[in-house]
Amino acid sequence: MYALGLAYKGTSNNKVIQQLLHFAVSDVSDDVRRTDVLALGFVMYSEPETPDIVSMLSVSYNPHVRYGAALAVGISCAGTGLSEAISLLEPLTLDSDDFVRQGALIASAMVMVQISEASDSRVGSFRRFLERIFSDKREKRQTQMGAILAAGILNSGGRNVTIKLVSETKHDRVCAVVGPPSIGTGTRSYTF
Repeated sequence: MYALGLAYKGTSNNKVIQQLLHFAVSDVSDDVRRTDVLALGFVMYSEPETPDIVSMLSVSYNPHVRYGAALAVGISCAGTGLSEAISLLEPLTLDSDDFVRQGALIASAMVMVQISEASDSRVGSFRRFLERIFSDKREKRQTQMGAILAAGILNSGGRNVTIKLVSETKHDRVCAVVGPPSIGTGTRSYTF
């Protein structure tokens, strides 16, 4: 699923989207379903219309599919502050499964990374929500870890860093999508 998602990264190819959606609802393995829905985010990050496509998957009975849907929205709408993406992720942050909550918190931070509270009031309420998760001793560890990662994403670079998978000229930023070729080369890049 990752091979298919990364082979067609940023293309929004309808045939690939149909194939990924088919596996998301028909495969017997939860791992394949989760990875498959997550791969949709990589296929669709150049045109963030993923909230429309994965909206039905985000209310699936299967928690692995809901987790994949959350991260697909986070990946495809990273740094955009898209209101539809935030609205889709809000109910998933209150999910009954703690690992779905973890994924939704991380994805929400990815979407809101470059937005101020002045442009969308939900950013401030999301930050306060993360603080409540930190301080609640009864909260599950997996959810707390998601909140820690989400806070790290929101505050990265002194709140002066964003996540961009596509350049301003609409070309893929391959190192941002797949990762740098090697670590420790001495070069520093602050844009994910």
